[in-house]
Amino acid sequence: MSATNSASVNAADVDEANPLEQSTITMLDVLEEEKELEEEYAAVLGGSDEKECTYAKGAIQRQALYSCLTCCPEARDDPKKSAGVCLACSYKCHENHELIELYTRRNFRCDCPTLEKRCALNPQLEAVQPKNANNLYNHNFQGVYCKCKRPYPDPERTTEETMLQCVICEDWFHLQHMEAPAGSEKLSNACSEMICDCCMERHEFLRDYSGLALQPAAGAKESATEEINVVDSHPTKNEQQSEQQSEQPAEKRLKLSDDACRRPKSSKEHKGAAFWANDWRKALCRCGKCLELYKEQSVEFLLDAEDSVEAYEKRGMKRIEENSSYEQGIRALASIDRTKQIDVITEYNRMGDKLKEFLQSFAANKKVVTEDDIKRFFAGMQSEKSTAVSQPYFCR
Repeated sequence: MSATNSASVNAADVDEANPLEQSTITMLDVLEEEKELEEEYAAVLGGSDEKECTYAKGAIQRQALYSCLTCCPEARDDPKKSAGVCLACSYKCHENHELIELYTRRNFRCDCPTLEKRCALNPQLEAVQPKNANNLYNHNFQGVYCKCKRPYPDPERTTEETMLQCVICEDWFHLQHMEAPAGSEKLSNACSEMICDCCMERHEFLRDYSGLALQPAAGAKESATEEINVVDSHPTKNEQQSEQQSEQPAEKRLKLSDDACRRPKSSKEHKGAAFWANDWRKALCRCGKCLELYKEQSVEFLLDAEDSVEAYEKRGMKRIEENSSYEQGIRALASIDRTKQIDVITEYNRMGDKLKEFLQSFAANKKVVTEDDIKRFFAGMQSEKSTAVSQPYFCR
């Protein structure tokens, strides 16, 4: 082996041994990354309250929800024995518990006050509360999803996996485990909502609206290499009338509901899952007969525009618009003069260097960084800052 090769190997060894030294980031990078994390956080949590338990509010239209397997170990075998807790309770009452993140569920009441472990956010409740009879549970509360009943992410998978949530049953599915039209992968990327094959079969009236669903271009075939175009079906005259009906004032809408049914008739038999564009729900007929049908099949929520996951995520995004760390950081930098900006950035870079040095000792010894370690680090930084302030500064 040549000396040049040896030097390259040694350099590679150093790079591998000290990965922290190879990464350099700026304050703007940190703010941008923080912004991305906050947007993801807002999408997952929507407008959920992280401080107040939602139990007193009853069933919430949509909220972030978590299944606690520590408090309900029997749920591993029987999902009906599960318990779903709100965001605030997951922080306060179930910290360090085995929690399954369920994303968002509709019309669910927090189960925390019904558990033997008293809810810390409801001290006014003197006893364990009765079970929430109207809450619905499925195998997702056990930490498994789809027809394959596998966890997500699946530790046995070596390739990237994509899952979609059915807007009706709220289970999550792999595309390959559903009956779906050709080009479903393309459709899944373009759709706003998806209804799984089982729910489409269970609620037959939805097949009449299949003309509203996204469709692959004519002649499209399932192929790994073939490009498949997505066709966004335009609403028919009846569908447009139904949409206009949904936008009418409440009193007028009640009168219109007694008119003839405006449900479209599909020209072909739909099979499998359906992928829908945004606002497809507005085309659902609201005549008296159809309203009764929705009630019988417990899908009245389809008529509520605020029920959609998109509306849920928008509420979360709106909440952070003015209070994000990114916006606060940019405003803070813009509000100080250039000299102070340089001081702030210099101090930030110094802290970054110190933090890398501090963390390398843990990496070398394969130790876990604890909360106390972080507090000790920043206490040391504060002590150094106080010492530096007391010393005279000379400009050279």
